[in-house]
Amino acid sequence: MTAARNSALALLFSLACLVAPPAAAQDEMSEAEAFVASNIIHILLHEIGHAVIDRFALPVIGQEEDAADSFATLEVLTIYDDDVDILLDSAEAMLIMHDLAEAGGTPLDYFGVHDLDIQRGLRIVCHAVGIDPDRYDEAARWTEMDPDQQAACEIKAETAIESWDVLLEPYLREEGASAPPAPVTLEDSALPDMRAFLADSGIMTDLALYVGETFRWPQVPALVAADCGEANAWYDPDTVEITLCYEFIDELFALAEQR
Repeated sequence: MTAARNSALALLFSLACLVAPPAAAQDEMSEAEAFVASNIIHILLHEIGHAVIDRFALPVIGQEEDAADSFATLEVLTIYDDDVDILLDSAEAMLIMHDLAEAGGTPLDYFGVHDLDIQRGLRIVCHAVGIDPDRYDEAARWTEMDPDQQAACEIKAETAIESWDVLLEPYLREEGASAPPAPVTLEDSALPDMRAFLADSGIMTDLALYVGETFRWPQVPALVAADCGEANAWYDPDTVEITLCYEFIDELFALAEQR
C-alpha cells in the first residue's frame, strides 16, 4: 500500500463515512439472487457515474463508458468493502456474456461505445486486485494474473482513484451533512417477480441514500425501475433519471444459470 494510494482514498472514498452499509443482506439470498444483486449494484453505480459526469460537467479523456466502469468499481470497493463477491460476480457476468457471444458466433463490436465484455470484466478484476491484492487474490488466480500484471494493476487503480478525487472534490458534501435521498420509483411490471426481487433487496433505496448524501447535485438524479422492452439500463441527461429495466434483471438471472 503506497502513500499516494492512502491519500487518494481520502476524497473519493470519504463517502464510506457518509453512507450506511447496504440493507440488502446478500448472505440471506440464494447464490443466484446474490449474483444478480451484485450485478445490479455495479450496473446502477455505472449509471450514477454517467450522471456524475453529466451533472458536474466533468472532463472525460477516453471513452465515457470506461470512466463510468471505473467509477462503479471504485465505489463498490468503498460502499460494500466487506463484500468481495460483488465485484467477482460483476466481472464473472461480463466474462459469461463474452463466452456466450463467442459461442453464438456474434461478431465482436470493436467500434462500440463499450469495450468488449471480456475487457470490462478483466478491468474490474484489475482495479480490485490493484487496490486490495490480499482480499482479491482469488480473482488474481482466477484470471491467471502474474506478479507484473498485478503491479501494473496497482498503478492503474491508483491513477483512477487520484483522477476521480481531483474531479469530484468540489462536489462532495461535507462529512455529516444531511440530504434527502434521491427519488426512487419502482413501476408496476409485466415481470412481477423481478420487481419484487428488486424491492425486497433494498438496493435501490440504499443507492438512493448514497446518491443524495454524497454529492452536492444541481439536480439530484432519480432512480427508476421500469419495463423497457429490452434488457438495458441508462442515464437520461434530459430527464435526469437513471432507469433500470426489469428485463435486465431477468437476463441476469438467466446469466446466473450459466455459471
